[in-house]
Amino acid sequence: MIVSDIISITLLAILLFWTLYNGSIIYIGVKNKRRQMSGALDNKNVEFPKFSIIVPSKNEETVIRRCLDGILNMDYPKDKMQIIVVDGKSDDNTCKICSEFSEKYPENFKVISEKTAKGKPAALNLALPFVNGEIVGVFDADSLPEKEVLSRVASYFTDKKVMALQGRTFSLNEKSNVLTRVIAMEEKAWFQALLSGREKLQLFVPLTGSCQFVRRNIVEELGGWDETSLTEDVEFALRLVEKNHLIKYAPDVCSGQETPNSLGNLVRQRVRWYRGYMETALKYGRLLDTVNKRTVDAEISMGGPFMMVVSLLSYINWFFVAIFLSQSNPILDFTGIVIALTAVSLVSIGIALTASEKPIKLQNLLWIPSIYVYWLVQMFIAGWAFLKLVFRRKREWTKTAKIGSLAPNDTPKTAQF
Repeated sequence: MIVSDIISITLLAILLFWTLYNGSIIYIGVKNKRRQMSGALDNKNVEFPKFSIIVPSKNEETVIRRCLDGILNMDYPKDKMQIIVVDGKSDDNTCKICSEFSEKYPENFKVISEKTAKGKPAALNLALPFVNGEIVGVFDADSLPEKEVLSRVASYFTDKKVMALQGRTFSLNEKSNVLTRVIAMEEKAWFQALLSGREKLQLFVPLTGSCQFVRRNIVEELGGWDETSLTEDVEFALRLVEKNHLIKYAPDVCSGQETPNSLGNLVRQRVRWYRGYMETALKYGRLLDTVNKRTVDAEISMGGPFMMVVSLLSYINWFFVAIFLSQSNPILDFTGIVIALTAVSLVSIGIALTASEKPIKLQNLLWIPSIYVYWLVQMFIAGWAFLKLVFRRKREWTKTAKIGSLAPNDTPKTAQF
């Protein structure tokens, strides 16, 4: 057996395991989606805890007013809401806008200014000494939460076993262009299929950085967020798993947010995400010291960006074999089948999500083939993030630019579940 055969078989075995493992979770999630939504909690007669909501911001003048208005407009007792905005030395009108809210609602708002902007996790930690609520919530500055968010979160936290909760986010600008449409579809697959399946199977539920909630005593127990992490949300979630704390996924806790509307913004966002995931996965290999289904699933799920790199290498290997070796090579044929299977799987997920939305719009099917092109782009982004990790390039907490406008004819409403 030649070296290329060994490489091909190894890469394919890894990819097949990954595909079958996550495909099973996605199948459970799609199957359970309607049932899960119909089982949403009743928030009547719930004792309302106090929430401290942290909103990190830097140069967010185009979106911050919309976000703060959205938080204030939630159907929840205002004396049970504390909103802390941490401004990271903005050089636009962000701080001025936040100060207006603080002056108008002094009993609800507090604005903190960083002396030196150090990224989102540092901003979150800066707010902690001022937190006085029982539950700490985090929203990004471009968020637009639904009115029922806090009352529904309160219902989930009546279960004393729940230590953290991740809500569902959806795109506010899905119809802006082809890219935002595909990213929004990816986000639906992530929340409505993968996280739904993980919740059903009681596996690892990661935190995603916005529309997330944690009991204050747990935040204090864990010492806040890791300021050295590029993905402080999932790093925090892994520490929760390490302490055997339960993280719940709540599909009926919904908040809109902006989707990157250009390839440049997407690349900057995902390079940080993927490198952060890779670093965190290497850091928390120790989770397998305690083997259970959550720790094992956490380790597998953290390997996502690595799997993208493996997939990229498989494509490169397939190309090398096709050009320089025999066209009848069985490994070449098998690799081609797996590549085709990947395409079919991606398109099938898109069709399943489109068909599950009400009302069904057949024209939405026209967008599905672009998912495969998007997957190719993601592989190259993951490859670039991997190289930055290997060669220890400078680590930067880059902020995704937001424009603050919705797509034409779009209105901020819940994505169909």
